[in-house]
Amino acid sequence: MTDPQLQRDLAEHYQWFHRHPERSYEETATTAHLRHILGAAGIEILDAPTLATGLVAVIHGTAPAEGAIVNHVVAIRGDIDALPVTEDTALAFPSENPGTMHACGHDFNMTSALGAALELQRQATSFTGTVKVVFQPAEEVAANESTPTGAVYILNSGVLDNVETIFGVHDTPALEVSTFGISAGPVSGAVSKFQIQIQGRGSHAAHPNEGRSPIRVAAELVSAIETVPGLDADPATPHAVTVTHVESGSTWNVIPDSAFIEGTARTVGSRARDVIHTRIASIVTGLGSAYGVDATLRWEDGSPSVENDADLVRLGREVAHGMGLTAAESVPSLSGEDFSYYQQRIPGLFIHAGVGAEAGALHGPHFTPDISSLADTARLLANVALRELDVLGTTAD
Repeated sequence: MTDPQLQRDLAEHYQWFHRHPERSYEETATTAHLRHILGAAGIEILDAPTLATGLVAVIHGTAPAEGAIVNHVVAIRGDIDALPVTEDTALAFPSENPGTMHACGHDFNMTSALGAALELQRQATSFTGTVKVVFQPAEEVAANESTPTGAVYILNSGVLDNVETIFGVHDTPALEVSTFGISAGPVSGAVSKFQIQIQGRGSHAAHPNEGRSPIRVAAELVSAIETVPGLDADPATPHAVTVTHVESGSTWNVIPDSAFIEGTARTVGSRARDVIHTRIASIVTGLGSAYGVDATLRWEDGSPSVENDADLVRLGREVAHGMGLTAAESVPSLSGEDFSYYQQRIPGLFIHAGVGAEAGALHGPHFTPDISSLADTARLLANVALRELDVLGTTAD
């Protein structure tokens, strides 16, 4: 049953976060506001000097421990950054930061995590163990070698070194409101980015034989690359290859020297990603050689697939059912999610919280999630953390 007071409080917090969106690694006001709310509730905030934005709240259970004293530690993660999207909604509390919007619902995610922290603090005298609630920056960042995604940033800080299990949540318009997607195995796509640089030889358009047109090669490459998903990767596993950017030339009567192509590959798991990478590399090399140009591929693997631990899925479903909530299968998606980096080090469960199809498309300017399940989502996160602490304590005994 929904907690009406918690729902009202969280709706108010949500509106503040929605009005004040901040992009990856710029979440200073968001972090400060979270500090204010958590501090007012008497919740400890971990001293983590390496975190410029984002924070980790710590709730210590104070119930007497039975038998050997083992301080088990679990974590909850909510992401806090927004996107470079101009909002176009009818909300009474629209974004006040021009060109920036919580178009992926991270305002929902962090408010749910905040509600979990408040619930756990309220129940601190009734449980044993520690829960860390991570408010993670930069889930949406265009990661590279010098700027890691927010999950890697948090992991590198060491704040989760003693965490035994981690739980995360993301809203989704693919499920109805108050329906929670809790599925075993892969529930997101592995993300890869590719860039192809083609160096030909320019010439007058009236004399194409005097040059080596990079545009001809680019056109062939786009066509060939987009056949890879259908002909080279296992059709039984979800995958997609999409060319998103082609650039060459500047006028109508000159064959340019170079062309540029970039795009993304999305797969479930790493095997299909390796197959696609190998095939595209062969195509780039082969076509470059065939047409006498220098074609080079740069391939970057981003976040892997989120893959839920089967035991934690059972736990999550049991908790949801015990709360009278609806647990369903997560709707398959090839969207990336950097929660997967946590799961490479820590057993984890990623939950999808339904916000209704009327919310519109994620990453779109019209995205308007139904927030009436904020309290249920917060309580579900708190309760799965508490149940996992019980399991860890029983296992240790």
